[in-house]
Amino acid sequence: MGNIILTMQMSLDGVVSGEDRWMTLSEEIFEDYLEYYNSVDTIIVGRNSYASLAQHWQQAENSSNSLERAIAVRINEIPKVVISRSEVDLIWRNSQQIVVTDAQSFARELEALKKQVNQISVESGVHTWQSFIQNDLFDELWLLVHPVIVSQGQRLFALAEKQQSLRLCRTKTYENGVVGLCYQKIE
Repeated sequence: MGNIILTMQMSLDGVVSGEDRWMTLSEEIFEDYLEYYNSVDTIIVGRNSYASLAQHWQQAENSSNSLERAIAVRINEIPKVVISRSEVDLIWRNSQQIVVTDAQSFARELEALKKQVNQISVESGVHTWQSFIQNDLFDELWLLVHPVIVSQGQRLFALAEKQQSLRLCRTKTYENGVVGLCYQKIE
């Protein structure tokens, strides 16, 4: 049975939107991302962020930074699944779409996907992550917490409807002050 990991950049005050304005990445973080993506079988993205991620990662294959280029090549070769309630123009190679109509079809489709692959990374966006949390459809959270208070924006756990216990399985403090936190859901 596959493992679903929600991975994201987060401000110290829990904001996960507008990260291009406040996140500070580093070579050290990129190295960990490359290692992570080498273990991923499938990437899930939401409809709203699909096109921008596709454009970014396809262009990043031509980046002057060799590490970012290596990450882009790997991400572009990994099968991607777009979760949406309506049809999406599939512009990113190795993409397919799962159309969901409600929480039950969402859960059913993800359970079927978990039976087919080992490691699923849920990349973006806020509403997609919140749907996974609301519907209890994740196994791990990998949060990169940035040392910044954003004060405005969408918060990851704003729509969580119940308490969930998590177990800290890994931490890493990066030289730029970002803290990586990996949590596993306790059943």
